[in-house]
Amino acid sequence: MGVKPTREEVIAWVEHSCAAQGVPLKISDPLVVERVAALLGQVRQTASTRPGSKLDRPRTAGRMVARSRTAATIDR
Repeated sequence: MGVKPTREEVIAWVEHSCAAQGVPLKISDPLVVERVAALLGQVRQTASTRPGSKLDRPRTAGRMVARSRTAATIDR
């Protein structure tokens, strides 16, 4: 596995790349955003469609009862 870049390194790389290509850092044009999303294969998701939101959530623990299994412990 490679070394994960820091947040500052990523920001510097994006700023440098955008400046070198004459691209603004922030894009607000919906058509451009849609085209970039298509190129990157991104689909807009909502919380209800994310795979993680479909997982069962742990329930609150209830009372636990220990049950005896042997004659010696049942007689106590």
